[in-house]
Amino acid sequence: MDDNTSNQSIDIKPGDFKERPAITNEITPVDYFERLIFARVNLCPLPKIESLHTVIRFDIDGDNGGSWTIAVEFGLLERVVRNCSLPGTSSNETKLLPVSTFRMDSETFMSILRRESYSTESIFQEKGQDSRKHDDCS
Repeated sequence: MDDNTSNQSIDIKPGDFKERPAITNEITPVDYFERLIFARVNLCPLPKIESLHTVIRFDIDGDNGGSWTIAVEFGLLERVVRNCSLPGTSSNETKLLPVSTFRMDSETFMSILRRESYSTESIFQEKGQDSRKHDDCS
């Protein structure tokens, strides 16, 4: 890394959504993290896990990929930042230090969001049952 390059995080602001937006085939990882994630998580009708306090980094490779870190407090999304390295800049912002990092390509990430990739739980369900009957809060 160049001595004049620092890692910087750029805060993503929540959108002004009144209802939880749908995940369509046109959505990209950039759209999700920079426009939809606050509304998708915080407007989800499922009960929040109030004891959940964590920071997670997502490194998404490929088309419309990038790197974002999210902070969850009391089960609600509190902060989203885009991670980037910019030459000749420094940041005085509070850094988010992830406890977990998920790395995948954009196709896999979007497949998960669109419920095309099933969890390991679905492997153990009876054949013919649809594991996507509930609307989880991604």
